[in-house]
Amino acid sequence: MFLKVVVPLVALCLAVGSSSLVGAPMDGNLSDPGVQDALQFAVAQHNRATNDMFVSKVSRVIRVQKQVVSGIKYIFTVEMARTSCRKDGVEEDCPVHSDPALARLQKCKLAVWSQPWMKTNKVVENTCK
Repeated sequence: MFLKVVVPLVALCLAVGSSSLVGAPMDGNLSDPGVQDALQFAVAQHNRATNDMFVSKVSRVIRVQKQVVSGIKYIFTVEMARTSCRKDGVEEDCPVHSDPALARLQKCKLAVWSQPWMKTNKVVENTCK
């Protein structure tokens, strides 16, 4: 009986004491191609979802995380800024408005769930403050 209680408790303590838990979000690397693709997808979906006439873009990446789920969940905390490009335009490189009132900086949390074997990406969180 003693071993049936002590062994699981020791195993639990070791698991909790380890540096990362299985399935928990971990810091990601912005230079990883999968991370870059997910961020680009999230920003494109963010722009489609807003009623703004102008395109927004990431002005600063605050945090990148990856979480292994049934696929990979990419979690981004970014600062988004409004550009001078209209959504109906075809410009690729859009500068952020120089006037802070027009740039409308927002801190956003964007999360993308990716299942590469199914060739699917889905934005599961898109919140801005």
